[in-house]
Amino acid sequence: MSAAAQVSRGATVSAATDKISGVSQSALGGMQSSLKALDAAAQKIATAPVRRDEPTDLADPLVDALVVQRSLEASAEVMTRADDALGTPLDALV
Repeated sequence: MSAAAQVSRGATVSAATDKISGVSQSALGGMQSSLKALDAAAQKIATAPVRRDEPTDLADPLVDALVVQRSLEASAEVMTRADDALGTPLDALV
């Protein structure tokens, strides 16, 4: 392979790696915000007042926790896909 072709291939791989890195950063940000929201929902559940004469309303924080769980799972899947995609350009360099 000529030197020009190697430089071109390296530039293409570098551009692909930059895009995948951006996706990974977005996924990581989504995971971090999901974990914060899950922590907030858990706090609401843990600190809910308990009264013997009436049931404790935990529906909203439990639903919030389930929604945040799905968001966290989606962000983790994006991270997995980005990691898989990152391996492809790196394999091309070898």
